[in-house]
Amino acid sequence: MEAIEKILSTTHLRGRPTVVGVRSGGATRLWSQGELPDGDSSVFEIGSVTKVVTSLLLADLVRTGEVRYDDPVAAHLPAAPPVVGRPITLVDLATHHSGLPRLPAGLLVPAMTRDRADPYARLDDERMLRAIRETRPKRAPGERFAYSNYGAGLLGYALARTAGTSYGALVADRVTGPLGLADTGLATPSEDRLVVGSSRWGRPAGRWDLASLAGAGGLVSTAADLLALLALWGPDAPGPLAESAAETAVPRHRANAFMEVCLAWLRIAGGQGPARFRFPRDVLWHNGGTGGYRSFAAVLPETGDAVVVLSARARSVDGLGISLVKALG
Repeated sequence: MEAIEKILSTTHLRGRPTVVGVRSGGATRLWSQGELPDGDSSVFEIGSVTKVVTSLLLADLVRTGEVRYDDPVAAHLPAAPPVVGRPITLVDLATHHSGLPRLPAGLLVPAMTRDRADPYARLDDERMLRAIRETRPKRAPGERFAYSNYGAGLLGYALARTAGTSYGALVADRVTGPLGLADTGLATPSEDRLVVGSSRWGRPAGRWDLASLAGAGGLVSTAADLLALLALWGPDAPGPLAESAAETAVPRHRANAFMEVCLAWLRIAGGQGPARFRFPRDVLWHNGGTGGYRSFAAVLPETGDAVVVLSARARSVDGLGISLVKALG
């Protein structure tokens, strides 16, 4: 942990409430700074790191035979989305190859104006049904990588409907319950443990309610819980959920010249890519952001070493996360 300590001792986050978690060589450490209601155990919104959990649910439902990767998403929805070319499948949604836009129809303008403080909250089941019918893909599925919060949220929505429950209940039943992650879910375990988020400029920012798109970024968690979750992608992780996790780490498409997209995870092969993203070993990573929070999570499948950075300020922590991953060796 010496290299990690050195990086953190010279990192200046200007008092941003932040918790960093690292697992290296079987040892786990947490560091924190800023005003935190419960120290290292404080709770943060994790934004799009939620997508890793949503794709884990997909892989687990495939493992149990409840769905198939190539199922048309329309088979799991109350209405069929518009089609450009072939139907959109569940795996298209998990790999950002659905052709769907980043946001559903009718959300962009309100999200930038009236609903800026909580842009997804009005997307209840009724509005979701309208969005499913009206949101037309920009291109045929499978053509190219195009990041879509709507697509990832639609995947979580479809999986929950198939399981006959809500997204939050499905996460609790299939992931956080079995793993004992008591601080991870859609609901904050205790309001007095939630760090108050702030905008890029330091103004207070409330929680985001992702409503029917919760699978895209609605979870809260702690650094300790996320490190426990990332242990599923280690080389010796036991049990059926670890089998499902291994499925999410299989590269499915190329995202760009040096990154591949798996099920939600982005994968960078060891020794590949530009200097900033060149790691000694293969890395799976994802970041996230909501109105007042930023997150970064990465794991090295070869060793099980992992990094988590959670911050209650809407400024990227990717640079710190990348530096810590490099220090793992």
